[in-house]
Amino acid sequence: MDNNIRVECLPPGEAFKLFEEKVGSKTLRMHPDICKLAEAVVEECAGLPLALITIGRAMASKKSPREWEYAIEVLRQSAASVLLGVGKEMYPKLKFSYDCLPDERFRSCFLYCSLYSEDHHIVKDELVDCWIGEGLLDEHATLSSARNQGHFIIGSLIDACLLEKGHYNYGVKMHDVIRDMTLWIAGESEKEKFFVKSGVQLKEQPNAKKWEEVTRMSLMDNQIENLTKILECPNLQTLFLGRNDLKVIMDDFFNSLPMLRVLDLSYNKHLKELPVGIAKLVSLEHLNLLGTGIRKLPVELKALAKLKYLNLEWTVI
Repeated sequence: MDNNIRVECLPPGEAFKLFEEKVGSKTLRMHPDICKLAEAVVEECAGLPLALITIGRAMASKKSPREWEYAIEVLRQSAASVLLGVGKEMYPKLKFSYDCLPDERFRSCFLYCSLYSEDHHIVKDELVDCWIGEGLLDEHATLSSARNQGHFIIGSLIDACLLEKGHYNYGVKMHDVIRDMTLWIAGESEKEKFFVKSGVQLKEQPNAKKWEEVTRMSLMDNQIENLTKILECPNLQTLFLGRNDLKVIMDDFFNSLPMLRVLDLSYNKHLKELPVGIAKLVSLEHLNLLGTGIRKLPVELKALAKLKYLNLEWTVI
Protein backbone atom coordinates (compact mmCIF):
# COMPACT_ATOMS: atom_id res chain seq x y z
CA MET A 1 0.00 0.00 0.00
CA ASP A 2 1.21 3.48 -0.84
CA ASN A 3 2.49 5.11 2.34
CA ASN A 4 1.08 8.46 1.20
CA ILE A 5 -2.56 7.56 0.61
CA ARG A 6 -4.64 10.57 -0.36
CA VAL A 7 -7.40 11.42 2.09
CA GLU A 8 -9.62 13.34 -0.36
CA CYS A 9 -12.51 11.40 -1.87
CA LEU A 10 -12.13 10.19 -5.44
CA PRO A 11 -14.68 10.74 -8.23
CA PRO A 12 -16.59 7.56 -9.27
CA GLY A 13 -14.37 6.69 -12.25
CA GLU A 14 -11.11 6.96 -10.33
CA ALA A 15 -12.64 5.19 -7.35
CA PHE A 16 -13.61 2.17 -9.47
CA LYS A 17 -10.17 2.11 -11.10
CA LEU A 18 -8.44 2.00 -7.70
CA PHE A 19 -10.85 -0.68 -6.45
CA GLU A 20 -10.29 -2.79 -9.59
CA GLU A 21 -6.54 -2.50 -9.13
CA LYS A 22 -6.82 -3.97 -5.61
CA VAL A 23 -9.49 -6.61 -6.25
CA GLY A 24 -7.96 -7.75 -9.55
CA SER A 25 -9.59 -7.69 -12.99
CA LYS A 26 -9.57 -11.52 -13.04
CA THR A 27 -11.94 -11.61 -10.06
CA LEU A 28 -14.24 -9.06 -11.68
CA ARG A 29 -14.47 -11.29 -14.77
CA MET A 30 -15.25 -14.49 -12.85
CA HIS A 31 -19.00 -13.99 -13.37
CA PRO A 32 -20.98 -11.57 -15.56
CA ASP A 33 -22.81 -10.13 -12.52
CA ILE A 34 -19.73 -9.37 -10.43
CA CYS A 35 -18.69 -6.20 -12.25
CA LYS A 36 -22.11 -4.60 -11.61
CA LEU A 37 -22.02 -5.71 -7.98
CA ALA A 38 -18.50 -4.25 -7.68
CA GLU A 39 -19.91 -0.86 -8.67
CA ALA A 40 -22.30 -1.09 -5.72
CA VAL A 41 -19.42 -1.93 -3.37
CA VAL A 42 -17.42 1.04 -4.70
CA GLU A 43 -20.43 3.29 -4.10
CA GLU A 44 -20.54 2.16 -0.46
CA CYS A 45 -16.87 3.16 -0.09
CA ALA A 46 -17.92 6.76 -0.75
CA GLY A 47 -14.74 7.50 -2.72
CA LEU A 48 -12.46 7.08 0.30
CA PRO A 49 -9.15 5.61 -0.98
CA LEU A 50 -8.39 3.71 2.22
CA ALA A 51 -11.80 2.00 2.15
CA LEU A 52 -11.44 1.18 -1.56
CA ILE A 53 -8.01 -0.35 -0.94
CA THR A 54 -8.78 -2.42 2.16
CA ILE A 55 -12.22 -3.60 1.00
CA GLY A 56 -10.85 -4.26 -2.49
CA ARG A 57 -8.19 -6.56 -1.04
CA ALA A 58 -10.81 -8.29 1.13
CA MET A 59 -12.97 -8.96 -1.97
CA ALA A 60 -10.10 -10.22 -4.15
CA SER A 61 -10.83 -13.82 -3.14
CA LYS A 62 -14.63 -13.61 -3.57
CA LYS A 63 -15.51 -15.40 -6.82
CA SER A 64 -19.31 -15.78 -6.72
CA PRO A 65 -22.13 -13.19 -7.00
CA ARG A 66 -23.64 -14.38 -3.70
CA GLU A 67 -20.44 -13.47 -1.83
CA TRP A 68 -20.55 -10.02 -3.40
CA GLU A 69 -24.24 -9.59 -2.59
CA TYR A 70 -23.51 -10.50 1.02
CA ALA A 71 -20.66 -7.95 1.17
CA ILE A 72 -22.99 -5.22 -0.12
CA GLU A 73 -25.56 -6.13 2.55
CA VAL A 74 -22.92 -5.91 5.28
CA LEU A 75 -21.58 -2.58 4.01
CA ARG A 76 -25.09 -1.10 3.75
CA GLN A 77 -25.98 -2.26 7.25
CA SER A 78 -22.80 -0.66 8.57
CA ALA A 79 -24.04 2.69 7.32
CA ALA A 80 -26.55 2.59 10.18
CA SER A 81 -23.65 2.43 12.64
CA VAL A 82 -22.57 6.01 12.01
CA LEU A 83 -20.53 7.40 14.89
CA LEU A 84 -20.04 10.97 15.95
CA GLY A 85 -17.01 12.76 14.55
CA VAL A 86 -15.45 13.36 11.17
CA GLY A 87 -14.32 10.21 9.42
CA LYS A 88 -15.63 7.78 12.02
CA GLU A 89 -18.60 6.89 9.84
CA MET A 90 -16.17 4.81 7.77
CA TYR A 91 -15.01 2.60 10.67
CA PRO A 92 -17.83 0.05 10.29
CA LYS A 93 -17.10 -0.20 6.55
CA LEU A 94 -13.35 -0.58 7.10
CA LYS A 95 -14.14 -3.24 9.72
CA PHE A 96 -15.32 -5.42 6.84
CA SER A 97 -11.66 -6.04 5.96
CA TYR A 98 -10.98 -7.01 9.58
CA ASP A 99 -13.95 -9.39 9.58
CA CYS A 100 -12.59 -11.03 6.40
CA LEU A 101 -9.33 -12.06 8.09
CA PRO A 102 -8.95 -15.86 8.17
CA ASP A 103 -9.62 -16.48 11.87
CA GLU A 104 -9.61 -15.15 15.43
CA ARG A 105 -5.83 -15.52 15.72
CA PHE A 106 -5.25 -13.16 12.77
CA ARG A 107 -7.78 -10.69 14.20
CA SER A 108 -6.20 -10.73 17.68
CA CYS A 109 -2.71 -10.23 16.24
CA PHE A 110 -4.00 -7.32 14.15
CA LEU A 111 -5.69 -5.61 17.12
CA TYR A 112 -2.45 -5.95 19.09
CA CYS A 113 -0.72 -3.60 16.63
CA SER A 114 -2.87 -0.68 17.83
CA LEU A 115 -0.92 -0.65 21.12
CA TYR A 116 1.93 1.07 19.30
CA SER A 117 1.96 4.85 18.96
CA GLU A 118 0.63 6.60 15.89
CA ASP A 119 3.16 6.42 13.03
CA HIS A 120 5.41 4.14 15.10
CA HIS A 121 7.80 1.97 13.09
CA ILE A 122 7.01 -1.50 14.44
CA VAL A 123 9.93 -3.92 14.27
CA LYS A 124 8.50 -7.18 12.94
CA ASP A 125 10.67 -9.49 15.08
CA GLU A 126 9.75 -7.59 18.26
CA LEU A 127 6.04 -7.69 17.39
CA VAL A 128 6.13 -11.44 16.75
CA ASP A 129 7.93 -12.06 20.04
CA CYS A 130 5.21 -10.09 21.85
CA TRP A 131 2.56 -12.21 20.12
CA ILE A 132 4.39 -15.33 21.31
CA GLY A 133 4.60 -14.00 24.86
CA GLU A 134 0.88 -13.26 24.85
CA GLY A 135 0.09 -16.76 23.62
CA LEU A 136 -1.49 -15.53 20.39
CA LEU A 137 0.50 -17.94 18.23
CA ASP A 138 0.60 -21.74 18.30
CA GLU A 139 1.90 -22.51 21.80
CA HIS A 140 2.69 -26.12 20.86
CA ALA A 141 5.04 -25.10 18.07
CA THR A 142 8.81 -24.71 18.37
CA LEU A 143 10.07 -21.14 18.81
CA SER A 144 11.31 -21.07 15.22
CA SER A 145 7.97 -22.35 13.90
CA ALA A 146 6.01 -19.84 16.00
CA ARG A 147 8.16 -16.99 14.68
CA ASN A 148 7.60 -18.18 11.11
CA GLN A 149 3.87 -18.25 11.80
CA GLY A 150 4.04 -14.69 13.13
CA HIS A 151 5.81 -13.42 10.03
CA PHE A 152 3.26 -15.24 7.86
CA ILE A 153 0.47 -13.36 9.68
CA ILE A 154 2.29 -10.04 9.21
CA GLY A 155 2.59 -10.78 5.49
CA SER A 156 -1.13 -11.54 5.32
CA LEU A 157 -1.99 -8.28 7.10
CA ILE A 158 0.20 -6.39 4.60
CA ASP A 159 -1.54 -8.16 1.71
CA ALA A 160 -4.90 -7.17 3.21
CA CYS A 161 -3.65 -3.53 3.34
CA LEU A 162 -4.26 -3.46 7.09
CA LEU A 163 -0.54 -2.96 7.70
CA GLU A 164 1.93 -1.05 5.55
CA LYS A 165 5.51 -1.96 4.76
CA GLY A 166 7.95 0.21 6.69
CA HIS A 167 10.82 2.14 5.17
CA TYR A 168 13.02 -0.86 5.86
CA ASN A 169 12.27 -4.53 5.35
CA TYR A 170 12.34 -5.32 9.08
CA GLY A 171 9.42 -3.07 10.05
CA VAL A 172 5.76 -2.26 9.44
CA LYS A 173 3.45 0.67 10.11
CA MET A 174 -0.27 1.09 10.64
CA HIS A 175 -2.13 3.85 8.80
CA ASP A 176 -3.58 6.42 11.23
CA VAL A 177 -7.17 5.77 10.13
CA ILE A 178 -6.70 1.99 10.34
CA ARG A 179 -5.23 2.40 13.84
CA ASP A 180 -8.20 4.53 14.93
CA MET A 181 -10.57 1.95 13.49
CA THR A 182 -8.68 -0.82 15.32
CA LEU A 183 -8.98 0.99 18.65
CA TRP A 184 -12.69 1.45 17.93
CA ILE A 185 -13.05 -2.31 17.34
CA ALA A 186 -11.17 -3.06 20.57
CA GLY A 187 -13.41 -0.60 22.41
CA GLU A 188 -16.51 -2.40 21.15
CA SER A 189 -15.17 -5.87 21.99
CA GLU A 190 -16.45 -7.78 24.99
CA LYS A 191 -13.42 -10.06 25.05
CA GLU A 192 -10.55 -7.61 24.42
CA LYS A 193 -10.37 -4.48 26.57
CA PHE A 194 -7.61 -2.03 25.65
CA PHE A 195 -6.35 1.08 27.44
CA VAL A 196 -4.14 2.99 25.00
CA LYS A 197 -2.56 6.34 25.85
CA SER A 198 0.61 6.09 23.79
CA GLY A 199 2.39 9.16 22.47
CA VAL A 200 0.06 11.65 24.18
CA GLN A 201 2.72 13.42 26.31
CA LEU A 202 1.62 12.01 29.66
CA LYS A 203 3.91 13.15 32.45
CA GLU A 204 2.31 11.08 35.22
CA GLN A 205 0.87 7.61 35.63
CA PRO A 206 -2.85 7.82 34.78
CA ASN A 207 -5.30 7.52 37.66
CA ALA A 208 -6.99 4.16 37.93
CA LYS A 209 -10.56 4.00 36.67
CA LYS A 210 -12.37 0.91 35.45
CA TRP A 211 -9.28 -1.18 34.80
CA GLU A 212 -10.49 -4.52 36.17
CA GLU A 213 -11.37 -5.72 32.67
CA VAL A 214 -8.40 -4.23 30.80
CA THR A 215 -6.37 -6.95 29.07
CA ARG A 216 -3.83 -4.76 27.25
CA MET A 217 -2.41 -1.37 28.18
CA SER A 218 -0.02 0.92 26.34
CA LEU A 219 1.55 4.00 27.92
CA MET A 220 4.56 3.99 25.59
CA ASP A 221 6.10 7.13 24.05
CA ASN A 222 5.26 9.48 26.92
CA GLN A 223 7.22 11.42 29.56
CA ILE A 224 6.29 9.46 32.68
CA GLU A 225 9.13 9.55 35.24
CA ASN A 226 7.77 7.66 38.25
CA LEU A 227 5.36 4.79 38.77
CA THR A 228 4.26 5.27 42.38
CA LYS A 229 0.73 3.86 42.38
CA ILE A 230 -0.18 0.18 42.39
CA LEU A 231 -1.61 -0.81 39.03
CA GLU A 232 -4.70 -2.87 39.81
CA CYS A 233 -5.41 -4.75 36.61
CA PRO A 234 -6.08 -8.38 37.52
CA ASN A 235 -6.68 -9.37 33.87
CA LEU A 236 -3.88 -7.38 32.22
CA GLN A 237 -1.73 -9.51 29.90
CA THR A 238 0.39 -6.89 28.08
CA LEU A 239 1.83 -3.64 29.46
CA PHE A 240 3.84 -1.29 27.21
CA LEU A 241 5.85 1.32 29.14
CA GLY A 242 8.69 1.77 26.65
CA ARG A 243 10.12 5.12 25.51
CA ASN A 244 9.24 7.08 28.66
CA ASP A 245 11.51 8.90 31.13
CA LEU A 246 11.13 6.29 33.86
CA LYS A 247 13.46 6.59 36.83
CA VAL A 248 11.57 4.90 39.67
CA ILE A 249 9.14 1.98 39.79
CA MET A 250 7.82 1.44 43.31
CA ASP A 251 8.24 -2.05 44.78
CA ASP A 252 4.49 -2.67 45.02
CA PHE A 253 3.67 -1.46 41.49
CA PHE A 254 3.41 -5.02 40.11
CA ASN A 255 1.45 -6.48 43.07
CA SER A 256 -1.91 -6.74 41.30
CA LEU A 257 -0.90 -8.01 37.86
CA PRO A 258 -1.14 -11.80 38.25
CA MET A 259 -1.95 -12.40 34.55
CA LEU A 260 0.72 -10.16 33.01
CA ARG A 261 2.62 -12.03 30.29
CA VAL A 262 4.34 -9.23 28.31
CA LEU A 263 6.16 -6.27 29.90
CA ASP A 264 8.01 -3.73 27.74
CA LEU A 265 10.22 -1.20 29.56
CA SER A 266 12.53 -0.56 26.59
CA TYR A 267 14.34 2.73 25.93
CA ASN A 268 13.92 4.08 29.48
CA LYS A 269 17.57 5.09 29.69
CA HIS A 270 17.24 6.61 33.18
CA LEU A 271 15.80 3.42 34.68
CA LYS A 272 18.75 1.98 36.64
CA GLU A 273 17.09 -0.88 38.53
CA LEU A 274 14.02 -3.07 38.65
CA PRO A 275 11.90 -3.24 41.80
CA VAL A 276 12.12 -6.43 43.87
CA GLY A 277 8.32 -6.59 43.49
CA ILE A 278 8.80 -7.79 39.92
CA ALA A 279 8.82 -11.27 41.48
CA LYS A 280 5.03 -10.92 41.82
CA LEU A 281 4.64 -11.24 38.03
CA VAL A 282 4.14 -14.99 38.21
CA SER A 283 2.76 -15.24 34.65
CA LEU A 284 5.44 -13.11 32.95
CA GLU A 285 6.92 -14.67 29.80
CA HIS A 286 8.33 -11.66 27.94
CA LEU A 287 10.46 -8.89 29.50
CA ASN A 288 11.99 -6.24 27.23
CA LEU A 289 14.73 -4.11 28.84
CA LEU A 290 16.30 -3.03 25.54
CA GLY A 291 18.11 0.31 25.80
CA THR A 292 17.40 0.84 29.51
CA GLY A 293 19.90 2.02 32.13
CA ILE A 294 19.54 -1.24 34.07
CA ARG A 295 22.93 -2.12 35.56
CA LYS A 296 22.09 -5.41 37.25
CA LEU A 297 19.16 -7.74 37.54
CA PRO A 298 17.53 -8.36 40.92
CA VAL A 299 17.86 -11.90 42.31
CA GLU A 300 14.05 -11.87 42.58
CA LEU A 301 13.94 -12.35 38.81
CA LYS A 302 14.66 -16.02 39.48
CA ALA A 303 11.10 -16.33 40.79
CA LEU A 304 9.72 -15.76 37.29
CA ALA A 305 9.49 -19.43 36.36
CA LYS A 306 7.59 -18.80 33.11
CA LEU A 307 9.99 -16.15 31.73
CA LYS A 308 11.11 -17.20 28.24
CA TYR A 309 12.18 -13.92 26.63
CA LEU A 310 14.56 -11.41 28.24
CA ASN A 311 15.98 -8.65 26.04
CA LEU A 312 19.07 -6.95 27.49
CA GLU A 313 20.40 -5.47 24.24
CA TRP A 314 21.97 -2.01 24.54
CA THR A 315 22.31 -2.23 28.31
CA VAL A 316 25.52 -2.46 30.36
CA ILE A 317 24.63 -5.92 31.66
